[in-house]
Amino acid sequence: MKKRPRIYLCLAAFLAGGLQTLPIHAQDMTVGLRMDVDQRQVEVGDTLTLTIEFKQVGNANSSIVGGPTIPTPEHFEIQGESTGTQVEIINQESSVVSTTKLTLKATSPGDDTLGPASLTYKDEAQKNREIESNIVNVTVTPKSGFSLFGGKQKDESQTQANPPPNPSGNPDDLRGLKPLLPEAANIFRYILWTVVALLIAGFFLWQFLKPRHPSPAAPVFMGREAQLRDAWKKLGQEDLSAQEFCLGLSKLVRECVQYRYQFPAVNYTTEEILRETAKRKASDDERVAIEKCLRACDRVLHADGNLTGRDSLRTLASALLPKKAAGG
Repeated sequence: MKKRPRIYLCLAAFLAGGLQTLPIHAQDMTVGLRMDVDQRQVEVGDTLTLTIEFKQVGNANSSIVGGPTIPTPEHFEIQGESTGTQVEIINQESSVVSTTKLTLKATSPGDDTLGPASLTYKDEAQKNREIESNIVNVTVTPKSGFSLFGGKQKDESQTQANPPPNPSGNPDDLRGLKPLLPEAANIFRYILWTVVALLIAGFFLWQFLKPRHPSPAAPVFMGREAQLRDAWKKLGQEDLSAQEFCLGLSKLVRECVQYRYQFPAVNYTTEEILRETAKRKASDDERVAIEKCLRACDRVLHADGNLTGRDSLRTLASALLPKKAAGG
């Protein structure tokens, strides 16, 4: 039987939701795998998003070999998948979070246990290790009919097939019965929904008739150029390790791309950033700088590669700084 690594609790802020963590020998390094969903109850035909996060905190690094994967759900089908990686340095400690998001569509009613997710990675000794996440319970309910006044629609065929019983058994006893008057609560409900419908109609009419004014220009946040320039200067420190340099360079390039092209590059993978900048017509110099810097960082951070040409990478990154910052 395969022996799994010992599990212990740490990283209190990141462990909410059942995250499991594993220590890596001889390094101040912790890894963890967490799984969560955006909804715990859905109807048949609805979709939910399942998020799996693999986090590495410490001064060592590991590379993902395979996964993450989850057992085939009983009441869902997987319709889409997206991945992303985010790196940062806080108090001289590196943090790398790899996120996988799965879109699940409910196919049949019932209670389903999703997970645990499993992921295989190589530790700093290049040994394969496997880690499992928590599990998540989700309930799938039948598709309900729509009613303007609340409640589920009754199946008329079922009502006709199962008429209310007649205790006396005499059909003549049913003659002369008069329908019940609507209850006061039902009358109040009709009035309430009528008022709501009038308010909604009035709101859309007001939106259509109100005069149009040009939207104000987006506020300009001062000081961002200086922050990026300061982060670029710190990359010139000679005492930075290869991993610290690559973490800082990867974060700087993503923040510069996000500042310049206005899309959330800090949450994108290298391939997603290259595709997005190609759509936004970046210059050849900018595309070369982005690709060389990010791929060099990926080799060091995720493939245990060697770092060469620090000065060249730092010079390439300077081309991505905002013009005001670059001229400062």
